[in-house]
Amino acid sequence: MERLQDIELFNGVNAQELELISPKVIVKHFKRNEVLFHIGDSIQDVFIILEGNLEICSYDIGGNKKLVTLLEEGEMFAESVALGEDHISPFDIIAMKELKVVYITKEAMFEFPKKVLENLIRILSTKNTFLTHKLECLNKNTVKERLYEVLNFYHIKQRSHIIKLPFNKTQLAEYLCVNRSSLSREIHLMEKEGIIKANKQEYILNKDYF
Repeated sequence: MERLQDIELFNGVNAQELELISPKVIVKHFKRNEVLFHIGDSIQDVFIILEGNLEICSYDIGGNKKLVTLLEEGEMFAESVALGEDHISPFDIIAMKELKVVYITKEAMFEFPKKVLENLIRILSTKNTFLTHKLECLNKNTVKERLYEVLNFYHIKQRSHIIKLPFNKTQLAEYLCVNRSSLSREIHLMEKEGIIKANKQEYILNKDYF
């Protein structure tokens, strides 16, 4: 119950209600690099990360990995598939380290208090905004435009000109669907132009551009 109180899905749910919820929440463990779901797998449950992190990805026609997103402790995943009509995963979901998750059946989800469903709608709306931004990134024609788009998104989200991305350089290249060397070259050029300063996953953004 103490762990459930820290999960966004259960924000505002009182202790008495959590006592009724906890028996319907099942804990499952996965090893590092273990695939939770492959593309095409059926998903019937909603999952929340208790410990560890994971990546959600797809692949192009050449077999190159395209990163959709990274998820950390407390974040929910597979809910759109489980609560949708087809229940077919469009992505691979892979544990990046030792992973502990809780999962809830879709039937149990709709038996939960109204506050849980309100939280679910808010979480889904936030994810929809994120995916809209991802599409906006991919609609850009150049590496520079895609990189600027993601930096500006996190600048607005973190409300700072010093931001930290959740991606390392390889993951960022996969997220933007570009070649890693092309991305590194563009970061170097933007630094020479004075637009950004990069240090691993931290970026200092020039206020004249952001």
